[in-house]
Parts: sequence; C-alpha cells; structure tokens
Amino acid sequence: MSSSDSQSTAAFTGFSRLVLAAVIVIAVVGMLDSAYAAYQHYAVPGESACDFNVTVNCDVVNQSEYSEVAGVPVAFIGLAGYLFFAAVAGMALAWPRFRRRGGYLVLLAALPALAYSLYLTYIEIFVLGAVCPMCMLSLALVTTITVLAAWGAVRDRRAGAGPAGG
Repeated sequence: MSSSDSQSTAAFTGFSRLVLAAVIVIAVVGMLDSAYAAYQHYAVPGESACDFNVTVNCDVVNQSEYSEVAGVPVAFIGLAGYLFFAAVAGMALAWPRFRRRGGYLVLLAALPALAYSLYLTYIEIFVLGAVCPMCMLSLALVTTITVLAAWGAVRDRRAGAGPAGG
C-alpha cells in the first residue's frame, strides 16, 4: 500500500485530524491542571490559589483521604492519563494507519477516566462538602475528550468501519 493509499484510507475514519489535535490540546491543559493539583497535594494547607471559602476549596479535596489511591495521589494518576491521551492522539496523527485504532483507544481509556472523575465529583460534593475548581476543570476536560472520541467513533461507524478496520 502506498503512502497516498494509507492517507486516503485514513480519510474515511471518523477520527479526523482536527478531533485528534483537539484531544492533544485538551490533554496538555489536563497535564498542567494535574501537575498543579499534584503540587498542591504536597503544599502547605491554605496556600492554594483555588481556596476561596469552605465550600470552594482545593485543600479540603486535594488533601483528603480520597486524594490518593494505594498511596499514589490522584493528581499523578490524572497526569499519567492525560499524557496517555496526548501520546495516543499524537501517534494517530503521525501515522494515518493508526488513526482509527488510536481514536478507539482514546475512547476506551476516556470512558473509565470519566466514570472515575464523576465518582470523585460525587465524593467532593456529597462526602467532603467542598468543590475543587481544579478538579472541576479536569472533569470538564475528560468529559470533552470522551465526547470528542465518542463523536469520532460514531462518525467512524456511520462510514462503515469499525474498531478493527485501519
């Protein structure tokens, strides 16, 4: 298969270059957000830029018992997740033959990431009684990545291809 053949095959996937580029940009913002949250996890309480009051307070959330999984700060897990999204979307952009599989891989990873973000948001609101703006930003970012990947998958299925194709 020639280079132009793989380019034309990739053109039929629902995972357009624009969708993948958007995932990369959103993931970079997510990495910055997660890096700041990781920094705040270890910072002295009361020094966070997003501690506005008792209810809107990153320290309450970011230093709670729910801020770690097996001793690993949730912010580091988020950082790794956003790095994964950016890397896979970047590879899908670089290699058109990987575009479809990469798009579905982003969707496959985004769904549990969104579910976990929603769980953590539930914990924030109903257990801790505080909301972290940085966490809400992360929820918005992972929701957007999930929607973009799902949209790409729907477009891909309508084009007659599936996850095994391309």
